[in-house]
Amino acid sequence: MIHIANVAGEIAYKRKVCTTGKPEEIHGIIRETLESASIPIEQVAAFGFGVPGITDTRQGIVIEAPALQWANMPIGEKMSQYFNKPVFVDNDVNCAALGERWLGTARKLEDFVFLALGTGVGSAIFANGSLVYGSDYMAGEIAYMVLDDDVLNRDSNAFGQFGLYEKRISGTSLSSHGYASDELFVKYAAGDPLAQKIVRQFVSNLAIGISNVVSLLNPQKVIIGGGVSQSLSDLLEQVRTTVSKLTPVPVAIELSSLGEHSGAVGAAAMALGRIGRLEGDVPI
Repeated sequence: MIHIANVAGEIAYKRKVCTTGKPEEIHGIIRETLESASIPIEQVAAFGFGVPGITDTRQGIVIEAPALQWANMPIGEKMSQYFNKPVFVDNDVNCAALGERWLGTARKLEDFVFLALGTGVGSAIFANGSLVYGSDYMAGEIAYMVLDDDVLNRDSNAFGQFGLYEKRISGTSLSSHGYASDELFVKYAAGDPLAQKIVRQFVSNLAIGISNVVSLLNPQKVIIGGGVSQSLSDLLEQVRTTVSKLTPVPVAIELSSLGEHSGAVGAAAMALGRIGRLEGDVPI
């Protein structure tokens, strides 16, 4: 997803494109997008990229992004050479959190967690007004959380594989039962016994993870985004009720208001914030 935004958060142009890991193709797609939007490169202040992987955002290096076949890729430097403009890079879920804080459900919040439920699972942590990165830029790797069954079964987590918790609440996990995840929720609402069993377990597992996060971090909100979130509006109250039973720490639990656009909006916020051009209270 590509968004062109101004400093006030107004989206001048947006476009959905196919994913590619080839820098020259990314360059071409951006050039085509600017031409389609009738925006000359001279009017572009900076570029922001959200990448599905572990990212050293300060140096603009993607440490690992298996989906793009990148390892220690200096994508910030490469894109800067193409455009001769400032380029900034971060993990896609961190970007989604920035997007929600700039224009979405987390607007101006100091402490919140963004939970992305899609093909895989990820999270981003805002604490005391700033993103939390961790010593190796791996903070928020919620996919690797474990439950008691994982310990009893002697299961383990490993890089390059789906995390143990991810296998319980991701869209891929839900689809493994023979239905697409959105179809599964429709069958649940229609009273299908198998779908109801699967979705109830999903709600339980999701609530356990959220409860642990809330007890550890005491966020003002947990915001749920990603493709799976589009099917959760009717289940959100169940999640809230279960979480309130599992932890005494208060929290608001809401769905993303930006949906699939949160990452692109956040990438724009990151880029504008890093060059000091962002309007609104969104420190980067």
